[in-house]
Amino acid sequence: MPNAIDLCSVAWAGQDGYVFLSVRDPAKSKKDNGYWRDLTFKWPENKYEIAEALDKAKTSKRDVYWCPNVFSGPHRDNDTVEAINVLYADLDEVNPKDLPQHLKPTAAWRTSPGRWQALWQLDRAIDAKTQGQLNQRLTYAIGADKGGWDITQVLRTPDTPNHKYPDEPTVKLLWLNGHTMNPVKLVDDLPEVESIEIDRTAIAEVPDQVGVLRKYGKKVTPHAKRLIKARRAKIGTRSEVLWELECLLAETGMKADEIVGVVRPTVWNKFADRRDEMRQLSGEARKAIDHISSVTARVQDNGQTVESDELEEVVDVEPLSWSAFDSEHEPVRWMVAELWGEGEVGFISGHPKSYKSWLALDLAVSVATGTRFLGSFAAHKHSVLLIQEEDPKPIMQERLAMVGANKGLLGCEVNGDGTFDMWYNLPDNLYIISNQGFTINEDWLDQLEAWIMARDIKLVILDPLMMMGEDVDEFKAFEVMSQILKPLKRLRARTQAAIVVVHHHTKGAGQGGAKDMYGSVALWAWEEAALHLNVVGMGTVIAERFSKHSLLKPITIEIGEIKEKWAPQITRVGAANLYDALVSMDGGATVEQLVSYTNMGREAVDRQLKQLETDGKVEKSGKRRTGQGRPSVIWRVTA
Repeated sequence: MPNAIDLCSVAWAGQDGYVFLSVRDPAKSKKDNGYWRDLTFKWPENKYEIAEALDKAKTSKRDVYWCPNVFSGPHRDNDTVEAINVLYADLDEVNPKDLPQHLKPTAAWRTSPGRWQALWQLDRAIDAKTQGQLNQRLTYAIGADKGGWDITQVLRTPDTPNHKYPDEPTVKLLWLNGHTMNPVKLVDDLPEVESIEIDRTAIAEVPDQVGVLRKYGKKVTPHAKRLIKARRAKIGTRSEVLWELECLLAETGMKADEIVGVVRPTVWNKFADRRDEMRQLSGEARKAIDHISSVTARVQDNGQTVESDELEEVVDVEPLSWSAFDSEHEPVRWMVAELWGEGEVGFISGHPKSYKSWLALDLAVSVATGTRFLGSFAAHKHSVLLIQEEDPKPIMQERLAMVGANKGLLGCEVNGDGTFDMWYNLPDNLYIISNQGFTINEDWLDQLEAWIMARDIKLVILDPLMMMGEDVDEFKAFEVMSQILKPLKRLRARTQAAIVVVHHHTKGAGQGGAKDMYGSVALWAWEEAALHLNVVGMGTVIAERFSKHSLLKPITIEIGEIKEKWAPQITRVGAANLYDALVSMDGGATVEQLVSYTNMGREAVDRQLKQLETDGKVEKSGKRRTGQGRPSVIWRVTA
């Protein structure tokens, strides 16, 4: 039985570029961040990831759409569409079974009871302009939704729930038959759309956009101004963003004709060049005014007086009793043992040349592959996204190769005849963005959230913070907290991904630690986990570990001189923390080995092992001969 990825493959066949799945969160209002976002993929390179995302969409709490066209750039806009393989239509109430035989679609799917969408595969590629003309003529000829033929149109995805209805019906693919149509013949078969006549009198009566904006001044929010100034319709569909903008303008007290005057020249005007443009825009403006008035009335009826520009701050939550709050107890889970918990935010920080980026790369590869961090700390395998804005690509590639070689992921074998074979076992779940201008702002964070959700990423590494703060003074704690740290923690709350931020210490600071970071007043309070680094000798670093869940001793990392290999070693741990010692001793250790390694007494080691075993942190694992006597029990950290 054909499925969603089969349908997408028909539309995108033979092309190479960017494709989009789009997600709408029905639990959010159109004003909320994350209400609508595009998930960007490379086609056909990311076909597996797309199929995986579509499979997860079957049980998603969000509405999932797809765009039938392939784009040459990472934005869904008219200027980046080249060759096109298909036509499509939002049939609305037109049953595809009732269409004449010569216009029967290649694929059809039911989006809800009594409503359908369809796609026609062409036997040759056409350019964007031709597709737009044919799509419009096809739409008008069959009586489909006249707003559903544009190049950036998104359609509902088969096998996903439709959350616009209380019973959440599943979008069902009715058929996908491989039938193709000749676009040249369609030119003859489809009737011409009547030439569009603009009502110049109606336009003349609409107030000028600049004059209206000047009249309402600061009442127009910065977000509304950004939408008005936008030069391409890349965020969501034009329908939804147009409605959002109309509501934002209605909140200022604008009249219907003033709203029309403002939105008509914008890229969000989906009715542009239509005969009924002014009627449609005027109708939507009046609906927006009525909607905002009703929301205001409901709030005032509840005994509250809320100004219109504060409505988006009304929060629909209730405090929970202790028993309700703890009804599903969530234990702390380590992503990297005794170092970084799952879903935690924090820093790898230090002075220049303290190996911050090296440790971040080791952490990224360790989690992506499930190998030990620094050869010592056990890591659970997850997808990782590494974003770095400091080192050029060749340096990144060289360092990653050295880290990978240290973990047995790539290497070289010399043959008897003097030739050699290279082998690679690099993880596909380590994603990298390097020197692409990533900035911690609303647009980039929306895109970051989309990447996290699409690829099930559990660890995000940002390196370094000072290159990613947009117009933020790192020495002003309030700016750092409000514009960088809080948005990152909100992102963590929505995605449950851990976030590691690489950050610098101030010049002339002391021994290294949270107190030495730029903006430390804010950063120290924000972090939940951390590695604060201090170089104490050539290739030797003391790493101060911080966790809100456990009191952790510092560790000493012997890195040595990095030339052709990366081979860090943990050489000392706090003697009072036996668990750390076992973590750092790959394969476990006997009591005798632990006594020698930690300089603790035999009784102290036995006592701590017994307590750790009771806590479920360590276990016995076979025996090992360490001298002339009988074999001794091996202790190791539980998995």
